Amino acid sequence: MKHILILFVLFALTACTERLFTSGETVVPEPKSQPVSRVEMYPVVAGMTLVPGGWFNMGSNKAENEQPVHRVYVDDFYMDETEVTVAQFRDFVRATRRKMPKQPSWNKSNHPVVNVTWQQAAAYARWAGKRLPTEAEWEYAARGGAMNYNYVFEGSRGYGKNYENIADESMRRVKFHYPVVEGYDDGYVYTAPVASYPPNRFGLYDLNGNVLEWVADWYADKYSPGEQRNPRGAEKGFYRTLRGASWNRSGKYMRASFRSFFNPEVRFEFIGFRCARDAQLPISRK
Repeated sequence: MKHILILFVLFALTACTERLFTSGETVVPEPKSQPVSRVEMYPVVAGMTLVPGGWFNMGSNKAENEQPVHRVYVDDFYMDETEVTVAQFRDFVRATRRKMPKQPSWNKSNHPVVNVTWQQAAAYARWAGKRLPTEAEWEYAARGGAMNYNYVFEGSRGYGKNYENIADESMRRVKFHYPVVEGYDDGYVYTAPVASYPPNRFGLYDLNGNVLEWVADWYADKYSPGEQRNPRGAEKGFYRTLRGASWNRSGKYMRASFRSFFNPEVRFEFIGFRCARDAQLPISRK
């Protein structure tokens, strides 16, 4: 009797299976789970882009203060897509009851804020829950990460054309003898609205122009040799480092490795900044 019952159950299951595959319905197999990339594991942060870290060759042999060329590893980090704007900085000074740095008449709300000291830039970053990027992070982002480009747009279709907002023919119309990139006109004599030009491969705008950018590091004449992980620069110094080119700079300033420096208390109409933030994976709640 037991054997007869087992045969009956098997017959019934076989019949159900045959009806399932002959009823005209399409049976869709369960999708295979796709591996999640490292970048996709991080939360989206408004106004910032996630820069996946890695190794790169920092520095160059083009100038003494860019030597020695050395291998550097940076962890994943977030960086502001654009330089901090006049409007964003105005929100900061209102919230903290500070005095707004005087902006030139040509600098509008959606242009990068200028005339900010290093201390003011660092204070804004803390208020926003961020920090200034390190020199290593800035150069890594400008080089396209491990691609090790010498210029922001090198390796892209726009290389040699997308110079961003720099000293060009529009500048020459105002300052006739000013050194500029001849035959190039970005459309702005002074600062341009942020994100007016194509971004680099990380989705970052204006690394190659608009304003020089304060970074976190104290300036040193030379780099420390040897492989390094997340270097923070000198422990102390007289000057803070700036990176990038600006509306009144061109030529050597357009190298991803080029370094500028100023006293942290100075303010100029060609200096601004952007922020960075450590990248931390969300805590699992299993």
